[in-house]
Formats: sequence, C-alpha cells, structure tokens
Amino acid sequence: MLFSPAGAWVGRREKIAIQVGPESLLPPLVAIFFAILTRRVVVPLACGVLVGSVLLAVRDEQLDWWNAPQVFYSAMETSVFTISHLQALAFSLLLGAMVGVLERGGGMRSLIRLFSRKIKSRRGAQTMIATSGLAIFFDDYANTLLLGGTMRSTADRYRLSREKLAYLVDSTAAPVAGLAVVSTWAAIEISYMGEGLKAAGIEEKSAAFDMFIQSIPYRFYPWLALAMVFIVSWTGRDFGPMRKVEQDLLDKEAAIDGESDSKQPADHPWLWAAAVLPVSLCLLTVAIVLVQTGLQAVGDLGAIEGGTLRVAGLVLGNGDAYVALIAGGCLGLVTATGLTKLWGSLDARQILHASLMGARQMLPALMILWFAWALSAMTEPGRLDTGGYLASVLSDRLDPRLLPTVVFLTAGAMAFSTGTSWGTMGILTPLSVTLALQLDPGGGPAGAIVLSTCGSVLAGAIFGDHCSPISDTTVLSSRASDCDHVAHVRTQMPYAIVVAVLCIVLGTLPSAWGVSPWISLLAGVAAIIATVRILGSQPRETELGTDAGR
Repeated sequence: MLFSPAGAWVGRREKIAIQVGPESLLPPLVAIFFAILTRRVVVPLACGVLVGSVLLAVRDEQLDWWNAPQVFYSAMETSVFTISHLQALAFSLLLGAMVGVLERGGGMRSLIRLFSRKIKSRRGAQTMIATSGLAIFFDDYANTLLLGGTMRSTADRYRLSREKLAYLVDSTAAPVAGLAVVSTWAAIEISYMGEGLKAAGIEEKSAAFDMFIQSIPYRFYPWLALAMVFIVSWTGRDFGPMRKVEQDLLDKEAAIDGESDSKQPADHPWLWAAAVLPVSLCLLTVAIVLVQTGLQAVGDLGAIEGGTLRVAGLVLGNGDAYVALIAGGCLGLVTATGLTKLWGSLDARQILHASLMGARQMLPALMILWFAWALSAMTEPGRLDTGGYLASVLSDRLDPRLLPTVVFLTAGAMAFSTGTSWGTMGILTPLSVTLALQLDPGGGPAGAIVLSTCGSVLAGAIFGDHCSPISDTTVLSSRASDCDHVAHVRTQMPYAIVVAVLCIVLGTLPSAWGVSPWISLLAGVAAIIATVRILGSQPRETELGTDAGR
C-alpha cells in the first residue's frame, strides 16, 4: 500500500468500477430498514452513511473500501459545518429556548386557559392547531418548530396524543409552504421550472412564474393532505395506528385528577401575552428580514415583468430564509425572556434554566439532522446519484397521459429514499418539465399534461417526505412535538398513503385526460370525507373527556 499526498491510502489492486445503478439505493434503504426495525433513528442513519462511505470509497479512483471511515468523517464534517446547516441548527436552538421559556414561564398555560373559554372539545383543539398551521405559511421549518413547540401544552390540556400533534404539525408544514405563492419554497420551485423550460427551448422571463401559478391547482397531494387534516380534526375520527394511540391515551388519562389545573395559583392578567407577543414578533421579524434580503437579491423591481403578486413572490422567495429565521428566533427569545420576567413568577436564573432546557430538547433532533444531511449529500448527483437512478425510470416511450402519475410515484420514491423533498424537486422538476413538453408539444407550457406533471413533482416529493423516517421535516415535527419519531412515522403513514391513492385515482390520471383540477380536488375532498367516515371512528371518551360527540 502507498500513502498518497492527499492523505488517502491507495491500493495497488485494480479498482472496482461502480456505475450508477440499483446499488445507489443501498444507503437510504439500509437506514430506512434499520430505522423501522429498531425504532431508532441515529444508529440506522449512521449505518446508512457508513454504507454510502464504502460505496464512494470503492468508486473513487484514489481510495479503497477500507478508506470508508475517512469518507464517513468527511461527510459528517461537511454536514455539520456547512453554513446553511449551522444556521438551521442555530434557529432550532433559539426556537427551542424560546419555547422552553414560554412553557416554564406559564405564558402558554395562561393562553390555553384563555382559549379554553371557547374551545370545549378535543375536536376543537385539533382544529385550532391545524388552523394555526395555516398561519405560518412562509416556511416549513418555522411552521414545524413554532407550532410543535408551542402547542404541546394545548395537546396535553385536551388529551391529544403527541402522535396526533406531530401529524397535525407535519401535515400542515410542507403542504402549506409548497402551495403558498409567497414562501421560501416559491423561488426555488420557479428556478427549477425555468431550467426545464429552458432545456425545452422556452426562455421567456415570465414563463416559469406563469407555470408556477398555473400548476398550483394540480398539486393534488398538498391540497388533499390539508383536507385530510381538517376532516380528521372536525370529525374527531381516526383510523389505523393513530386510532389506537388516541384511545390508549384517553384510557391512561382516565385516572388523572381533572381538577389539578384549577389548583394552580392565579396568573398575572397579562401573562397570556408573554406567549402571544414573542411568537408574533418572531413571525413579523422573519417576514421583514425575508423582504429586506429578498429586495437586495432581486435588485431593481421595475425590471421585473408581471403583477404585484409575482413581484411579492420573487422578493420573498429570494430572501435569506436562514438569516430571517435566526433574527426572528433571537427577538422571540429576548421578548419571551423579558415578558416572563415582567409578568411571570420566575426569576432570572429560572428563566435561564428554562431556556437551556428548551434548547436541550432539540439536541437529539440536531444529531439526527446531521446524519440525515450527510446521507442526503451522498445521494446527490456526482456522487451516488440515487435520484438520478430513480429518475431514469422515466422513459420517452411512456403514454403522455401516464406521465403525471409516473412522476408522482417516482418523486415519492425518491423523497422517501433520500429524505429530502427539495433535493427531489431539484432533480426531477427540470427533467419532468422538459419531458412533458416533448411528449405533449401541442399542449405547450399551459397544457394539462405539462402542468399536471409539474405539480406532481412537488406533490410526490411531499408525499415521500411524509412517509420517510429520514426526512428532516419529519424528524423536526416529531422532536418539536416531543413525540417518538418512529411512532410519528407509523401513525402518519396511513393517512399519507390514503391521500396519495386518491391523488392518483382522482387527480393525476383524470387531469391528464383533461378533467379540470378543481373538479378533481372537490372529488378528492368528498372521497376523504367518505374514507374517514367508513374507516375512522371516534375514540371512546372517558368521564373526564370534554367532548361527548358521538
């Protein structure tokens, strides 16, 4: 053996040539298999990264398979010290600290007591949580961390399981951000569509934005996933593992003294504002910083063609989301600390301890994210190219009317395997748009097949993300809700699969034959209502239940 100047051991034997193929699926499949088998996440993810390290080491002309530890270390180092990752971790810690202060300081308890005057049922609490998810529409990370962290007390007060809370949080995060015209997702989606249009020879400046707007009704999974959330919340009916989890919690809570909350000392009359103002200022700061950084990135607004809606979408979409989130997290934490000290019963030392404990709750999620990021980086083009292999199933021999469905399933499989919806969109959107225009040249960019195909990429990516145990948003949802991660995936997956099946049967297939997407969405909502009615049932309420609704 020889030691190369680059620091890598180089073997004298002939290298094993690894082409992009089925073996590129091995790292994510290993991680997913062991995550489901062991009901743990960190070690399975580490195994997936190690398998990917071995494959990369064998394929590298300068390395052998025993250099896998070096590749492993390099991948983890990059995962931790990438600027955007450090910013995401900083925001997670800040939000965790703010939530810790809100919970320990009593602000959330006081706010819940205020809400309790109008909310009299578990169904009302679920609907309130779901509706709150719609309010944080501009970023899925902010949605997940803010909603999950601040609604845990609400879930406990109305005896909702943490699995139900994680489902409500996760299924209103990416779908809302993916549908919103003004969000951190918008600019990246438009740029991906622009690449596909350019490859097909369409270079008009407004073409990508027009496609983005027109494809919104064709994003069947996000729309119907939100419909499922609200229908489940309104009816109080659950099915599958979620039904059992909810019933088990109600049975367990039956022995708890229902008067314990009333024995709490009276709060300061303005203590509820110590929960509302920090979150409100956090959101407002995020929006302001997004606009400011977006204006700097876009430059001359007068040069942008299109209406006010397009300008607003481009400005916010091009904003620096991580800087905005960190600024919002800082102001939110400072505000929560100050108001809790002013109106609460905690001293400075107790507030500091609460903030540290809140940040500490995020540490397991951060470790999972480090390994998930490392695994995702290994599956990128130029390395194992897992997405490229999955995308190769798209063939130019396909019937154009089947293309939206095939793209939806491919995007779902890719996002499930890699744990990233953004990575899936980055790989599949340009390819799918170009392919759709080639297979349906008569329809053009505004054709039903092209728009349905375009919408299917994002829809399938979010579907796969919801089912994947290695997805970053799924991890954050479970951790922010203080829910066992595997339990969250297991209870959410049946809802996601039902929605996905309805998306295909009533969405991607009919729309490719020219059926209006609005008709498909209405039919999908009706089908979800029927499905929940047939498969679902309300958990049996105990005498302490606040909702007798039978």
